[in-house]
Amino acid sequence: MSRLQTINASASPEVQMNENFDAVAPNALFARKSTTTAGLTWGYYGGIFPQTYANIADGTLTLTDNATNYIECDSAGVIYVNASAFTGGRFRLYTAVCAGGVVTAYTDFRTTVGINQPEGPAGPTGPAGTTGAVGPTGATGPTGASGSGSGNVVGPSSSTDLGLALFDGATGTLLKDAGVLLAALAQLGVVQSWTKAQRGTAPTGLVSIGSPPGIAIDLDTGNNFTMTMTENSTLSAPSNPVQGQSGCIVITQDA
Repeated sequence: MSRLQTINASASPEVQMNENFDAVAPNALFARKSTTTAGLTWGYYGGIFPQTYANIADGTLTLTDNATNYIECDSAGVIYVNASAFTGGRFRLYTAVCAGGVVTAYTDFRTTVGINQPEGPAGPTGPAGTTGAVGPTGATGPTGASGSGSGNVVGPSSSTDLGLALFDGATGTLLKDAGVLLAALAQLGVVQSWTKAQRGTAPTGLVSIGSPPGIAIDLDTGNNFTMTMTENSTLSAPSNPVQGQSGCIVITQDA
């Protein structure tokens, strides 16, 4: 590499020295500035920060007495000092040992940060992390606005599962528990066992027709029929029978 110019004592050496210092000035970034360093005040030089091209101004830091101070900067060129230790991920600059209100010793850890390089290509996406724990249940939200429907039927505060509901009164808006389960009712499609006798009633379809007097029975109106004989009558074949239907016809002779 090319070296800095040699100082010629007979040709304005101060000019040559200043030109040499100007050439290496970028390496003085964050260097100790003796003219602003005194007591517990640490002065430093600014300059162009290579990582971001930020123009860092000269500045000062306040050191902690009777401690080792760790001077460092982050990747944006912001400078920090603490009395504990260097921080991971930051550039180390100096340690400064203080006692009796002055700096008694210091160590320079600075290295050339280097010219800011273009950003490299993005690396591959890493594997998905494990699912975190389920968070706690949130607080109950506020009551929503009333709906726009017109229904206003009100039932009891509790009920029996599969129980039947009945209107309570004549308003059409109150319900009550019927106290009867659906399984207790006769159902056409379910095999059931009867625990009480089942009786039919005289149907309205039992009428006298024709001449001579005749009796017509409509099996669509019942299963069991009764009549009292008051004269000679003819029993016609029952109408509307259904396969599997059964019943009886009880005929009583009048007095």
